[in-house]
Amino acid sequence: MIIDAHSHIWEAKLMSPDMEKIISDVVERFKVQDPEQLRNGTIDRLLGEMDEAGIDKTVLLALDAGLAFRAGATMREYNDYVAAIVKAHPDRIIGFCGIDPRRGKEALGELERCAEMGLRGLKLWTLTGFYPDDESYYPLYERTIELGFPMLFHTGSGPPRTYLKFNRPVYVDKVAVDFPEATIIMAHIGQPWVEEAAAVVTKNPNVYVDISAWEPTFKAAPFVLCQALAQIKGATGSLRQVLFGSDWPLFTPVLSLKEWVDGIRDLAIPPPMQMMGFKDFTEEDKRMILGENAAGIFGL
Repeated sequence: MIIDAHSHIWEAKLMSPDMEKIISDVVERFKVQDPEQLRNGTIDRLLGEMDEAGIDKTVLLALDAGLAFRAGATMREYNDYVAAIVKAHPDRIIGFCGIDPRRGKEALGELERCAEMGLRGLKLWTLTGFYPDDESYYPLYERTIELGFPMLFHTGSGPPRTYLKFNRPVYVDKVAVDFPEATIIMAHIGQPWVEEAAAVVTKNPNVYVDISAWEPTFKAAPFVLCQALAQIKGATGSLRQVLFGSDWPLFTPVLSLKEWVDGIRDLAIPPPMQMMGFKDFTEEDKRMILGENAAGIFGL
C-alpha cells in the first residue's frame, strides 16, 4: 500500500489574493512553464494522478490561514470542503482539518465538528505565525489526542512574507515530550533544519517526519535526501518514523507524483556515501516510507 501523507486540495473558489501570491512565488522560483499545474488542485486531477502513480490513499490537509492571510475560504469552509471529498471518496482520501490554535475555544469547537464530519487528523500551519509549544494550545492538543487524531505540524521553510522562526522543529520537541501519547508528524523533515528534525525524531518515538516538498532537492541532488534519511536510520535503527508525502500539487512541475513515487522505489545510497560506511536502503526501508508507516498510524 502506498500512502501520500501530505497533500493539499483547492480550486479557484478557495483561493485569495494572498494564496495566489504564494502560488505565483512558486511559479517564479521554479520557472514553471504551466502555472495551471499549481492552481488546478481539484480532486478529479488528484485521483487521476494517484492512479498513475499507484498511490492507494492520500491525506488531504485543510488550511486555516485566516489569521495571517486574506483567505479565500474561512476555516469552516475549508474543513467542510475537505470533509465533502472524504465523504465522496472514503476509500481513497483521509482528511485532516486545518485549525489555528490561537482561536482558543473556537478551535476546540471546530475540532469537535470536524471529528463528527469524519476528518481524522489536525493540521497546524505554524508559518501563519505561532510557536507550537505555547501551553495555551494544550487543551486543543489534549482533545486531539483523545479523538485519536495525529497532529501534523508545518516545520521548515515557508513562502515569502512569512517568518521562519515559527517553523523550527525544536519547538515541536516540547509538545512531543509533554504529550508522549500523541502521534506527531513534522512536515518536510524540517528542511533546512534537517539535523534538528532528526534529533527530535531520535529522542521522541512518537514523532514522525514526512518527505513532502523534497522533490526539487531530490531532482537536483538526490544524495541530500539520502543523507537525511541515513542520518535518521543510523540514529534510530530504522526508518519507521518516516512517511512519504508530496505536498501535491505544488511540486508537480518538478516531479510528477509517479516520478516521485518511482524515485523513492529506486532510492539508493550513492557510492561515495557507501564508501564512508553508509549502508544502502533495503526494500523494507522503502516499503515503510511509501506506506507501511502511515498505514500503522491510521490503523489500515
